[in-house]
This record gives sequence, C-alpha cells and structure tokens, in this order.
Amino acid sequence: MKDVVFRGALALALLFLACDVLPTNEFEPTGTQFDINPNIHVLSIAGNPDEAPNGPMRLDMTVVSRTSSVESAVLPAGLLFRRRNNQTQHVLLLKAHPVTATTTNRLEIVGGFCCNKKRDAPDVGDTFDIGPVTDNAELQQIVDSLQHKDISRSADMYVVQHAVYMVTDSTGLTQAYIDSIRALPADTTD
Repeated sequence: MKDVVFRGALALALLFLACDVLPTNEFEPTGTQFDINPNIHVLSIAGNPDEAPNGPMRLDMTVVSRTSSVESAVLPAGLLFRRRNNQTQHVLLLKAHPVTATTTNRLEIVGGFCCNKKRDAPDVGDTFDIGPVTDNAELQQIVDSLQHKDISRSADMYVVQHAVYMVTDSTGLTQAYIDSIRALPADTTD
C-alpha cells in the first residue's frame, strides 16, 4: 500500500513540475531585440515594490559607463523586459525612458506594466533582461495612443494596466478601452 501511495505522490509531483514547462498560450515577448548603447553596461534589472513614474511596476536598472565619460541611451516605448523567473510577469515599457550611465554605478528607475496576469508581480529579488520592442499590433496601438498622454496618476495607470492585460491575457482591446485610453489627460511635459 505504501508503494502505491508513493508512486501516486511521485506521479502527481512530476505532473505538477511539468505543468510549468509545458507550452501554454501565455504571452511571451516577441519583436525586434533592443540593444542598448554598447558603451553602457547594464549590471542588473530588478523588481522593486515601490512606486515608479509612468507605470505601476518599478524596475531598478543599475548601469555604468564602459568609457571614461557619460553615456546615454533611450529605452523605447514598447520595450519588453523578459523575466528570468518563470513565476514572475514580463514587463512592458509604454513611455520612452532616457538612460544616463556615468563612470560609477547609477540607478535608473523605470516604470512599466505587467504582461502576465496569472503570474506574480515583480518584487525584490526578481531579475529581468532587456528584451525586444514588441511586434504585437494591439500593444503597439496602446503605445502609440499613450505617447502624448499623462499616465502618472494611479487611476490612469490602472486603466492602462487593464488594457495591457486585455491584450496579453484576454481576447484583446475593446473599443471602450481604446476610447478610455484616448480620453486620458494630455502630457503637459511634452
């Protein structure tokens, strides 16, 4: 009897472990890989539970110049950050973000939006890699619609977050959500 219980438990354990590696219809980043300025060394990209500008999800990106001078780059809107931990969500940048690297380690705080509703939100200890600029037409539609919109208010960020989830984890954008995004306030810093 113990042998039957053991084999049953082993079979369930193997099935449970396999479920996380079996193919799913879950959103995965696709598009053209973004390469940051080669004179900027990205030391790490990590989740952070604190607030961030231009997105409810904060990523802390530590950079340093590979040269003896200040180096700069712009992370483009539509850039995806690939999770390293399969339990964590990928993150989408919806506003371009300038990056400045000096000769000492420098922290860039990047705000983005989660892409896998059923996964954990990025937190301390979760790490990321720079991924592609999305080729998903609906995500690009959101990116284009937000270029001159202010998404710094929490209520507006969550409207946008829901729109992203509609694309990555549901059936896609509805006209009502497209209209909601278009109705967001204009960015006065443009």
